[in-house]
Amino acid sequence: MPPGRERKDTERVKTGITGLPFSGKTTLFCALTGQDYGSLGHGREIHPGTVPVPDRRLDVLFDLFQPRKKTPATMEYFDIAGKPALEKGGMDTAVIRTLRNADSLVVVLDAFSPGADPRRDLAALIEEFALSDLVVATNRLERIEKELRAQKDERLVHERELMESVRERLEGGERLTGMAMTESQDKALRGFQFLTRKPILAVVNISEADLEAGRAEQYEKQFADTGNIHAAAICAEVEMEIAALDNPEERAEFLASMGIEESAMGRLIHLSYESLGLLSFFTAGGDDEVRAWTVRQGAKAPECAGVIHSDMERGFIRAETIAFDDLVLAGSLKAAREKGLLRIEGREYIVNDGDILTIRFNV
Repeated sequence: MPPGRERKDTERVKTGITGLPFSGKTTLFCALTGQDYGSLGHGREIHPGTVPVPDRRLDVLFDLFQPRKKTPATMEYFDIAGKPALEKGGMDTAVIRTLRNADSLVVVLDAFSPGADPRRDLAALIEEFALSDLVVATNRLERIEKELRAQKDERLVHERELMESVRERLEGGERLTGMAMTESQDKALRGFQFLTRKPILAVVNISEADLEAGRAEQYEKQFADTGNIHAAAICAEVEMEIAALDNPEERAEFLASMGIEESAMGRLIHLSYESLGLLSFFTAGGDDEVRAWTVRQGAKAPECAGVIHSDMERGFIRAETIAFDDLVLAGSLKAAREKGLLRIEGREYIVNDGDILTIRFNV
């Protein structure tokens, strides 16, 4: 990085963990982040934790280029202490307010207790999300009507039409995810942080007995008809025990004793990542670092340059690009260039997952 220039890192992707009481929210959080369950406060604190996104491609690039370090893409999870419970008054307003700041939601569902019904619990939580969003939409409509009585404004008329559609959909019990809208309408709704617009990953927290019996897939199939809600069945208690083992040999022995090949946390992190419509591209080739960067699917080369550094986006000229598989096949950038596998791409190039980019810029 040139001296005197600050790197423009994107804000970490934030995923909020929620669910009914005693569903295993904090246990799952500790399994994901490796934090100690006993050391966490259980009042009204927010527990944050940053986790790397597992990516074998980064390991391959590190071995290929042998730089001083490798840096994975990351995600930030937060667990909210307090009571995200469904009571007569609905979900706790502080919990709702915190969840609105998340980019996506992990909903933990109890499937280990006697009489547990994870599908029922998911439906109840989504209903709470919808009711909360309905309050927001209704309040906004009331303010719009008041403003329009004072002065006609075409922009407000269009917003009223949009909010009426939002309210109608929520009153019909539907999530806002998948609602057809224009790009400008989508932009207009972002600031409201509607919960039912956020990607949801349902984590079905099964018992150790169900895990050992290989029933995880059966639980996941129960959610095959839930539209765009992804589902993953894990045993959070077992995963937390795995995360607490630092020694690789001890971890391998524990996994073998449970009859499972690997921790489910890597898959869970990837599902969170993919549910947000994100992809990873890489920078490599120097002595300093190979690094995975996070960007939205459909991003063009200048936007990816801006993720690395604001100067790179502002002064973007071109991107030297190669797909991960092509680089591995060639064995080196030099060989890839000689074989014509290294491409020169301009401002309109849409970056693919796994691309290795070298940005050329001038400021």
